[in-house]
Amino acid sequence: MSFLAEKLAKTRVADIIFSQFEAIVYWIVGGLPGVPGFAIRSLAYKLLFRRLGGFAWVQHGVTLVHSDKLSVGRHFGCNTGSYINAVGGVTMGDYVLIGSNVTISSGRHPIDGATPPVFARPVEPLPIVIEDDVWIAAGAVVLPGVTLRKGTVVGANAVVADDTEPYGVYVGAPARRIRSRDT
Repeated sequence: MSFLAEKLAKTRVADIIFSQFEAIVYWIVGGLPGVPGFAIRSLAYKLLFRRLGGFAWVQHGVTLVHSDKLSVGRHFGCNTGSYINAVGGVTMGDYVLIGSNVTISSGRHPIDGATPPVFARPVEPLPIVIEDDVWIAAGAVVLPGVTLRKGTVVGANAVVADDTEPYGVYVGAPARRIRSRDT
């Protein structure tokens, strides 16, 4: 049996239908310009996200996958080129700002052992939690299973592999706390 046939045999029909519907909707609304584009995208997200608490200011060119497992609070902004894969669940609070080309992915591929090939292994879902008042700057990566506590700032190109402290400022790869913004 081919890899694709095996993968499809382990996937619920409802999940396949949703993923195809999601891809088509995002293809249609994803590149719409200006304020009308923001408004139409926000309406689409209201329909497809698990939860959207308010208007979503999402630029064109953002990729969202498994958005039925994505829960977002009020005042959400996401910039061009970012990728959010909510396969393991992503929960965001209020006032979350995501810069351009950010990657947030809540699933990982297990790598231990020589067989089967990594490509053929099932994804391990690990939820990501992003609390209120978090800014993730351009090019940053948030790895599966991480919690970004309230007020966290993640610097450009940082790779967040561990939970953060409230109001901490994190930079580097792997990200490390350099100061607090709670003054």
